[in-house]
Amino acid sequence: MATSRAHRWLLVLPFVWQVGLIPVVNDVPYAPWHIPFPMLWQMLGVVFTSVVIAVVFHLDKRAGGTEEDAS
Repeated sequence: MATSRAHRWLLVLPFVWQVGLIPVVNDVPYAPWHIPFPMLWQMLGVVFTSVVIAVVFHLDKRAGGTEEDAS
């Protein structure tokens, strides 16, 4: 039985967050708590990436992808 792995395309989102949007974020003058916004953006990207990986893991588990990958 073939399982759909289309949800793994969600793993592209952290790349877009971290690399694709840097030209937009780099010129933002906003600095909450005296932290430069690009640095805050990167820290939030770590949290965002963790959430995306957790979602893909659960979707893999539901689709039975973990058993298929192990063999």
